[in-house]
Amino acid sequence: MCVFPYHQRSSAVRCQRGFTLIEVMIAVAIVGILAMVAVPNYLQWNARYQLKQGTTELAGSLTLARMAAMNRNLAVTVTLALASGRVTVDFGGALAPIVLPQAIVGFTGGPTVQFTRQGLSGSTANVPLTLVSQQGTVYSLVVTPSGKVNWCAHATCP
Repeated sequence: MCVFPYHQRSSAVRCQRGFTLIEVMIAVAIVGILAMVAVPNYLQWNARYQLKQGTTELAGSLTLARMAAMNRNLAVTVTLALASGRVTVDFGGALAPIVLPQAIVGFTGGPTVQFTRQGLSGSTANVPLTLVSQQGTVYSLVVTPSGKVNWCAHATCP
């Protein structure tokens, strides 16, 4: 940008202002290349994030079901079901049912987890649950015989 005092301006002196078409097209091309690299990574990250969110939500809900069993002095059965492509979790009336995020398309493991009045798992062994995303990524939960809920970002939790 050129700045001249008013008395020195003439029609012969012109200043260039703005960007040329070439400069704008180069900037658009750079933004396009960055978008091509970033969008697939973002989509993959978002799917993993939703799977992690669903796993932590399920782990928290299982812990809440365990506490409800102890507080109400009654057994609570948690049932996982796959309906209309969504994983739903029912707590047998002890808690409101939840629907896990849409990125979670399936699960493996027992469809039920039971907590006794003492908050213990109804099983003498670990109860594994594995949540699966659309991309095939898995997160696992384990309910120990003592009723503690652990989760990890692997197919099996230690």
